[in-house]
Amino acid sequence: MRRYLYVSLAGGVALFASGSLFALPALAAGHLPSSPSSVVAEAKAINLKLADLPTSIRWVAASAGTTSKAQVALAQKALACLKKVGPVSPDPFGTTGRAGGSVLADVSSPTWYDKASTLTQLPSASSEVVFLTTSTTTRSDLSTIGRSGSLACLTAQLVANSELQGAGTGIKGSARFLPAIRHGGGNGGVHIQFIESGGNFALLKAKLYDNEYFYVQGSAEVALSFINLNSALNPTWSASSIAKVMARAQAEVKS
Repeated sequence: MRRYLYVSLAGGVALFASGSLFALPALAAGHLPSSPSSVVAEAKAINLKLADLPTSIRWVAASAGTTSKAQVALAQKALACLKKVGPVSPDPFGTTGRAGGSVLADVSSPTWYDKASTLTQLPSASSEVVFLTTSTTTRSDLSTIGRSGSLACLTAQLVANSELQGAGTGIKGSARFLPAIRHGGGNGGVHIQFIESGGNFALLKAKLYDNEYFYVQGSAEVALSFINLNSALNPTWSASSIAKVMARAQAEVKS
Protein backbone atom coordinates (compact mmCIF):
# COMPACT_ATOMS: atom_id res chain seq x y z
CA MET A 1 0.00 0.00 0.00
CA ARG A 2 1.34 3.41 -0.94
CA ARG A 3 1.91 6.87 0.52
CA TYR A 4 3.02 10.30 -0.73
CA LEU A 5 5.49 12.97 0.26
CA TYR A 6 4.20 16.47 -0.37
CA VAL A 7 6.66 19.24 -1.23
CA SER A 8 5.58 22.83 -1.76
CA LEU A 9 6.84 24.44 -4.95
CA ALA A 10 6.39 27.89 -6.43
CA GLY A 11 3.06 27.81 -8.16
CA GLY A 12 2.04 24.34 -7.03
CA VAL A 13 2.49 21.23 -4.97
CA ALA A 14 4.59 18.22 -5.90
CA LEU A 15 3.39 14.79 -4.83
CA PHE A 16 6.31 12.44 -4.62
CA ALA A 17 5.17 8.83 -4.49
CA SER A 18 7.55 7.03 -2.15
CA GLY A 19 6.98 4.29 0.35
CA SER A 20 3.68 3.00 1.60
CA LEU A 21 0.41 4.85 1.78
CA PHE A 22 -0.91 3.12 4.89
CA ALA A 23 2.18 1.32 6.02
CA LEU A 24 5.64 2.17 7.21
CA PRO A 25 8.54 1.61 4.79
CA ALA A 26 9.42 -2.08 4.76
CA LEU A 27 12.71 -3.03 6.37
CA ALA A 28 15.62 -3.71 4.07
CA ALA A 29 16.80 -7.28 3.75
CA GLY A 30 19.84 -6.62 5.91
CA HIS A 31 17.60 -5.49 8.79
CA LEU A 32 15.39 -8.58 9.08
CA PRO A 33 17.14 -10.70 11.72
CA SER A 34 14.07 -12.92 12.12
CA SER A 35 13.70 -13.47 8.37
CA PRO A 36 15.59 -16.15 6.47
CA SER A 37 17.51 -14.56 3.62
CA SER A 38 15.83 -16.94 1.19
CA VAL A 39 12.39 -15.59 2.09
CA VAL A 40 13.53 -12.00 1.63
CA ALA A 41 15.04 -12.97 -1.72
CA GLU A 42 11.72 -14.52 -2.77
CA ALA A 43 9.85 -11.35 -1.80
CA LYS A 44 12.27 -9.21 -3.81
CA ALA A 45 11.93 -11.56 -6.78
CA ILE A 46 8.14 -11.23 -6.75
CA ASN A 47 7.91 -7.45 -6.35
CA LEU A 48 7.03 -5.11 -9.20
CA LYS A 49 9.88 -4.41 -11.62
CA LEU A 50 10.52 -1.89 -14.36
CA ALA A 51 10.05 -4.60 -17.00
CA ASP A 52 6.50 -5.19 -15.73
CA LEU A 53 5.39 -1.66 -16.64
CA PRO A 54 4.24 -0.25 -20.00
CA THR A 55 7.05 1.05 -22.19
CA SER A 56 5.06 4.08 -23.33
CA ILE A 57 6.09 5.84 -20.11
CA ARG A 58 9.68 6.52 -19.06
CA TRP A 59 9.61 5.18 -15.52
CA VAL A 60 12.13 6.13 -12.85
CA ALA A 61 12.43 4.88 -9.27
CA ALA A 62 11.86 6.75 -6.01
CA SER A 63 13.16 5.44 -2.70
CA ALA A 64 11.07 5.07 0.45
CA GLY A 65 10.80 8.06 2.76
CA THR A 66 11.45 8.25 6.48
CA THR A 67 8.83 7.37 9.07
CA SER A 68 7.73 9.58 11.96
CA LYS A 69 6.45 8.47 15.35
CA ALA A 70 3.05 9.84 14.35
CA GLN A 71 2.98 7.57 11.32
CA VAL A 72 3.91 4.58 13.47
CA ALA A 73 0.98 5.44 15.72
CA LEU A 74 -1.35 5.68 12.72
CA ALA A 75 -0.23 2.25 11.53
CA GLN A 76 -0.99 0.72 14.92
CA LYS A 77 -4.38 2.47 14.99
CA ALA A 78 -5.21 1.06 11.57
CA LEU A 79 -4.19 -2.43 12.69
CA ALA A 80 -6.39 -2.16 15.79
CA CYS A 81 -9.27 -1.05 13.56
CA LEU A 82 -8.79 -4.00 11.19
CA LYS A 83 -8.76 -6.42 14.13
CA LYS A 84 -12.32 -5.33 14.87
CA VAL A 85 -13.29 -6.15 11.27
CA GLY A 86 -11.88 -9.68 11.31
CA PRO A 87 -8.83 -11.78 12.19
CA VAL A 88 -5.56 -10.35 10.87
CA SER A 89 -1.83 -10.91 11.20
CA PRO A 90 0.46 -8.30 12.86
CA ASP A 91 1.21 -6.86 9.39
CA PRO A 92 -1.70 -7.49 6.99
CA PHE A 93 -0.48 -6.61 3.48
CA GLY A 94 2.15 -4.29 4.98
CA THR A 95 -0.15 -2.24 7.21
CA THR A 96 2.54 -1.83 9.86
CA GLY A 97 5.56 -2.47 7.65
CA ARG A 98 7.44 -4.52 10.23
CA ALA A 99 8.76 -8.10 10.16
CA GLY A 100 9.05 -10.30 13.22
CA GLY A 101 7.30 -13.25 14.82
CA SER A 102 4.77 -14.68 12.38
CA VAL A 103 5.79 -12.04 9.79
CA LEU A 104 8.88 -13.50 8.13
CA ALA A 105 9.49 -10.64 5.69
CA ASP A 106 8.01 -7.35 4.50
CA VAL A 107 9.72 -6.04 1.37
CA SER A 108 8.65 -3.13 -0.84
CA SER A 109 9.50 -2.48 -4.46
CA PRO A 110 10.76 0.93 -5.55
CA THR A 111 7.97 3.34 -6.42
CA TRP A 112 8.06 3.77 -10.18
CA TYR A 113 6.83 7.10 -11.54
CA ASP A 114 6.66 9.01 -14.82
CA LYS A 115 9.87 11.01 -15.26
CA ALA A 116 8.07 13.47 -17.55
CA SER A 117 5.69 14.49 -14.75
CA THR A 118 7.96 16.87 -12.88
CA LEU A 119 5.23 18.50 -10.79
CA THR A 120 3.36 15.49 -9.42
CA GLN A 121 5.60 12.49 -10.24
CA LEU A 122 2.41 10.67 -11.20
CA PRO A 123 1.27 8.26 -12.43
CA SER A 124 3.14 5.83 -10.19
CA ALA A 125 3.16 2.12 -9.46
CA SER A 126 4.62 -0.02 -6.69
CA SER A 127 4.17 -3.23 -4.74
CA GLU A 128 4.85 -4.81 -1.37
CA VAL A 129 5.31 -8.50 -0.52
CA VAL A 130 4.77 -9.89 2.98
CA PHE A 131 5.63 -13.47 3.94
CA LEU A 132 3.81 -15.05 6.86
CA THR A 133 4.36 -18.42 8.51
CA THR A 134 1.18 -20.04 7.16
CA SER A 135 -1.12 -19.77 4.17
CA THR A 136 -4.08 -19.94 6.55
CA THR A 137 -3.09 -16.54 7.93
CA THR A 138 -2.63 -14.94 4.51
CA ARG A 139 -6.10 -16.10 3.45
CA SER A 140 -7.53 -14.73 6.69
CA ASP A 141 -5.88 -11.34 6.04
CA LEU A 142 -7.32 -11.28 2.52
CA SER A 143 -10.79 -12.13 3.80
CA THR A 144 -10.68 -9.31 6.35
CA ILE A 145 -9.40 -6.74 3.83
CA GLY A 146 -12.30 -7.78 1.59
CA ARG A 147 -14.92 -6.92 4.22
CA SER A 148 -16.72 -3.59 4.08
CA GLY A 149 -15.48 -2.56 7.53
CA SER A 150 -11.89 -2.43 6.31
CA LEU A 151 -12.62 0.54 4.04
CA ALA A 152 -13.09 2.94 6.94
CA CYS A 153 -9.88 1.72 8.66
CA LEU A 154 -7.70 2.15 5.58
CA THR A 155 -9.27 5.42 4.41
CA ALA A 156 -8.77 7.01 7.83
CA GLN A 157 -5.08 6.05 7.77
CA LEU A 158 -4.70 7.34 4.22
CA VAL A 159 -6.16 10.78 5.02
CA ALA A 160 -4.27 11.15 8.30
CA ASN A 161 -0.95 10.20 6.68
CA SER A 162 -1.53 12.68 3.86
CA GLU A 163 -2.17 15.49 6.31
CA LEU A 164 0.89 14.54 8.37
CA GLN A 165 3.07 14.74 5.26
CA GLY A 166 2.00 18.25 4.34
CA ALA A 167 -0.91 17.71 1.97
CA GLY A 168 -2.91 20.37 3.76
CA THR A 169 -5.96 20.13 5.95
CA GLY A 170 -9.54 19.28 5.13
CA ILE A 171 -8.60 16.32 2.95
CA LYS A 172 -11.50 14.05 2.15
CA GLY A 173 -11.06 10.37 1.40
CA SER A 174 -13.39 7.75 0.03
CA ALA A 175 -13.04 4.09 -0.87
CA ARG A 176 -14.98 1.44 -2.71
CA PHE A 177 -14.53 -2.13 -3.81
CA LEU A 178 -14.17 -2.78 -7.53
CA PRO A 179 -13.89 -6.10 -9.38
CA ALA A 180 -10.45 -7.66 -9.00
CA ILE A 181 -8.57 -9.52 -11.68
CA ARG A 182 -8.39 -13.05 -10.27
CA HIS A 183 -4.99 -14.37 -9.21
CA GLY A 184 -3.64 -16.53 -6.42
CA GLY A 185 -5.51 -18.12 -3.55
CA GLY A 186 -8.37 -17.16 -1.28
CA ASN A 187 -11.18 -15.55 -3.24
CA GLY A 188 -8.83 -14.52 -6.06
CA GLY A 189 -8.01 -11.04 -4.84
CA VAL A 190 -9.43 -7.75 -3.58
CA HIS A 191 -9.45 -4.41 -5.44
CA ILE A 192 -10.05 -1.15 -3.55
CA GLN A 193 -10.13 2.28 -5.17
CA PHE A 194 -9.28 5.19 -2.86
CA ILE A 195 -9.93 8.80 -3.87
CA GLU A 196 -8.53 11.87 -2.09
CA SER A 197 -9.65 15.44 -2.61
CA GLY A 198 -9.44 18.80 -0.85
CA GLY A 199 -6.38 20.15 0.94
CA ASN A 200 -3.49 20.84 -1.44
CA PHE A 201 -5.15 18.66 -4.08
CA ALA A 202 -7.48 21.62 -4.55
CA LEU A 203 -4.48 23.71 -5.64
CA LEU A 204 -4.00 21.28 -8.51
CA LYS A 205 -7.74 21.21 -9.15
CA ALA A 206 -7.40 17.45 -9.01
CA LYS A 207 -8.42 14.29 -7.22
CA LEU A 208 -5.98 11.53 -6.51
CA TYR A 209 -6.95 7.98 -7.51
CA ASP A 210 -5.18 5.10 -5.82
CA ASN A 211 -6.16 1.62 -7.00
CA GLU A 212 -4.91 -1.03 -4.60
CA TYR A 213 -4.91 -4.76 -5.34
CA PHE A 214 -4.46 -7.47 -2.70
CA TYR A 215 -3.53 -11.08 -3.47
CA VAL A 216 -2.24 -14.17 -1.67
CA GLN A 217 -0.12 -17.01 -2.98
CA GLY A 218 0.52 -19.63 -0.34
CA SER A 219 2.21 -17.91 2.60
CA ALA A 220 2.88 -14.71 0.60
CA GLU A 221 0.74 -11.57 0.51
CA VAL A 222 1.13 -9.24 -2.48
CA ALA A 223 -0.19 -5.67 -2.49
CA LEU A 224 0.04 -3.51 -5.63
CA SER A 225 -0.69 0.19 -5.97
CA PHE A 226 -1.39 2.22 -9.12
CA ILE A 227 -1.80 5.95 -8.56
CA ASN A 228 -2.86 8.77 -10.88
CA LEU A 229 -4.49 12.20 -10.87
CA ASN A 230 -8.12 12.71 -11.95
CA SER A 231 -8.57 9.15 -13.20
CA ALA A 232 -7.42 5.64 -12.49
CA LEU A 233 -4.26 4.46 -14.23
CA ASN A 234 -5.04 2.70 -17.50
CA PRO A 235 -6.62 -0.61 -16.33
CA THR A 236 -5.01 -2.53 -19.19
CA TRP A 237 -1.59 -1.45 -17.93
CA SER A 238 -2.48 -2.42 -14.36
CA ALA A 239 -3.82 -5.81 -15.42
CA SER A 240 -0.67 -6.59 -17.41
CA SER A 241 1.65 -5.61 -14.55
CA ILE A 242 -0.36 -7.56 -11.99
CA ALA A 243 -0.31 -10.68 -14.18
CA LYS A 244 3.50 -10.57 -14.41
CA VAL A 245 3.95 -10.09 -10.67
CA MET A 246 1.52 -12.86 -9.77
CA ALA A 247 3.09 -15.24 -12.29
CA ARG A 248 6.36 -14.83 -10.40
CA ALA A 249 4.54 -15.32 -7.09
CA GLN A 250 3.11 -18.60 -8.36
CA ALA A 251 6.54 -19.71 -9.53
CA GLU A 252 8.23 -18.73 -6.24
CA VAL A 253 5.67 -19.90 -3.67
CA LYS A 254 3.83 -23.17 -3.25
CA SER A 255 0.06 -22.87 -2.84
